[in-house]
Amino acid sequence: MDTSRAYRELFTNLVGHLGQDFDLARGALYIAAEDSPTVDVEESTAILDRLAGEVSERLEPSMDLHAKLRTLSRHLGVTLGYSEDKQDSYNPKNLYLDQVLTRKKGVPIALSLVYMEVGTRLGILFEPIGLPGRLVMRAASQEADIYVDPLHHGKLMSKEDCGNLIGDLLGEKVRLPDEYFQPYTKRKFLVHLLSNLKKIHVRKRNYQRAIAAADRVSLLDPYLGSNLKERAWMFYRTNRFRRAIEDLETYLDIYPVANDANSVRGQIRRLWKTLVSLN
Repeated sequence: MDTSRAYRELFTNLVGHLGQDFDLARGALYIAAEDSPTVDVEESTAILDRLAGEVSERLEPSMDLHAKLRTLSRHLGVTLGYSEDKQDSYNPKNLYLDQVLTRKKGVPIALSLVYMEVGTRLGILFEPIGLPGRLVMRAASQEADIYVDPLHHGKLMSKEDCGNLIGDLLGEKVRLPDEYFQPYTKRKFLVHLLSNLKKIHVRKRNYQRAIAAADRVSLLDPYLGSNLKERAWMFYRTNRFRRAIEDLETYLDIYPVANDANSVRGQIRRLWKTLVSLN
């Protein structure tokens, strides 16, 4: 049995319908399972269930949302130590949910998924918020929105704290406009997860894995122009010139008046010349 093909089919069936109503954790686990035959999707799901059970034992009926979030963050971020992998930030394991669950290390988007899935099981609904250079989560209360930073032991923050966090990262004072606080949809969340994975595989020159990540991005958003151009470049790097041409032509079909349309047409002409020279 070709497990990679089987999990690609499961992923396609999961995200292939319109809308956002799909199991986000299962989508992330299908991504991991396609790339590694040792992934046990059901075991990883059981770990999430167990984590939620452990937090549930520490919750009291009288707790407000802030207290519940503090308890959740303390257990995941402090007691269990889910945190950033500072030693090997470009390790793809930091993006595969099964590995993040067992290693307790990851990048913000993958760590956020752990918090989100555990929270969902407890009736705490998080929204992923893509701030510049950092993904955090938002939980809404009657008093105010509460933000959670998975890289700092699940630190609870206000909207103002989020601006200070990004200011510290950039080394300058910033004011984040409201559009930065629009939550990711489930589809966009997985696009970003796969895009990060794609970049890591390109960095390691593992183009086949990078192309596989780009293929799954295309399943989630077939009109994402940046992904089409990046995949075309990867096809070029692996001497799959016709596939590169197909992606660039698709890009022009979707964006015929794009700012780089003439440049892309030039790339297509050069690729055809390369093909002719090989015949």
